[in-house]
Amino acid sequence: MAGALELHVYEYVIWILEHSIALPVKAQLNFAESSSMSKATAELLDVGAAQLIQTGQILYPLNINTFPGGGAFSALAPIDRLRAITLIERLEINLENLSIPYKNNPRLVRIMMDALNELPMFGHYSEWTAYGTTRLFSPEYRRVEYFPHGWSQTLYPGPSFGYRDFRGFLATIQHKKVND
Repeated sequence: MAGALELHVYEYVIWILEHSIALPVKAQLNFAESSSMSKATAELLDVGAAQLIQTGQILYPLNINTFPGGGAFSALAPIDRLRAITLIERLEINLENLSIPYKNNPRLVRIMMDALNELPMFGHYSEWTAYGTTRLFSPEYRRVEYFPHGWSQTLYPGPSFGYRDFRGFLATIQHKKVND
């Protein structure tokens, strides 16, 4: 069975970071237009991993061959990645050393950690995995090329075009006849 890596869910997370999350963050924090939200987020994960490594809290040896060219976070075993994320969520990292927009911004760090918990699930169970060659296009140019993997897993039959939207519950009212 294909997993998130084979289904390119990471591309979904990167796309959302760059096109949906980055725009409001850039507007609020004067984040440079050329700055990459996905790169800043990868650096945030690497800071958490470095903290875990420096404090001797890793449970498994580092594997630098997992993702060649990846940072400290990618070298961690999966359980140690979760532990690094926990350090970040608890703000047990030096916020001063983070890159913008996370630098000294604990609220945004926590929001991003929540988003990183949710986004892979959204990417996996949405139609993203079926966009195929159009997945990196803007939404108006994407086309579903086959039935989404997550929909098959959950036995979701797909959209039902032409059905009316939910408009409330059927109410049965007994009318009393008024005698004139």
